[in-house]
Amino acid sequence: MHLKLRHLEVFHAVMEEGSVSKAADRLHLTQPAISIALSRLEDMLGFPLFHRSKGHFAPRPEAYLLHMDAELSILAVEQFSNRARQIKQGGTGLLRVGAIGAAAFGLMPKLVSRYTADNPLVEIDLRVRSSQQISYLVGNGQYDIGLIEAPVAAPSLESEAFSLPCVCIFPSDSGLSEKKVIAPRDLAEQRLIGIQDSNQVDRQVRAICATEGIELRASVHGFFFAVARRMVAEGAGVAIVDALNGCLPLNDGVSWRPFAPEICYETALIVKAGAELSLPAQAFIQMIRDAMQERAILPNLAAV
Repeated sequence: MHLKLRHLEVFHAVMEEGSVSKAADRLHLTQPAISIALSRLEDMLGFPLFHRSKGHFAPRPEAYLLHMDAELSILAVEQFSNRARQIKQGGTGLLRVGAIGAAAFGLMPKLVSRYTADNPLVEIDLRVRSSQQISYLVGNGQYDIGLIEAPVAAPSLESEAFSLPCVCIFPSDSGLSEKKVIAPRDLAEQRLIGIQDSNQVDRQVRAICATEGIELRASVHGFFFAVARRMVAEGAGVAIVDALNGCLPLNDGVSWRPFAPEICYETALIVKAGAELSLPAQAFIQMIRDAMQERAILPNLAAV
């Protein structure tokens, strides 16, 4: 038996409309075309679906038994067509994103909110992992997109690098708020909240201060920039963090200033080498790219 969608559409229309003529009008077909389609359907099924006599046309009990199945089949085809159209337009799917803490806290929440508002049928699975873990998971196809610390050495990955400025953050009532730019000498009397000894930003801060003969007091480490900011908000000290987290307008009693000489936080957007990205992935990557490029320039302090 080789049923065609047209047979089901004709049968469903006749059952809904109650007559061949009305079904023909609904489907923009002729009455003979409707009658032929019904006859072929009955031939394939091996039993009649309608009583036919002069001046009388009515469904048999078998037609009522099959009507609901025909309707569900038509709806399934329509759902398939709609889903295919949404996929083609990038409106549905699953995005698996891995991000280091800096991006996961300072960038991703806003991007995910914006993206899902316009693409409500796209699921996003955001996981916070180390750069090494994310590289492995993107490289073997378990994640679609990754945001990690640069540099990227794995040949299984394609990457795009971004350089983000770092800022000094401190409690808003600190005397540092009177300065336009924070210099290494301004850190001499402050308790510095670090990230971790091996972090690229911490290494740059220590190297710059050592060059200028500044001894730092870094007795606290927060591992994540966002955690360091919370510690600053609670009065535990000051910190040098990426602009993603440092310049967020959180109204948490934390202020920021540029730091000189410049310290940059190097990150990279990664995907699996040679992978064919879905339309949702392509769109989300462009949002990440635009956001990272915007944050490569510090906002105007007068507007903060």
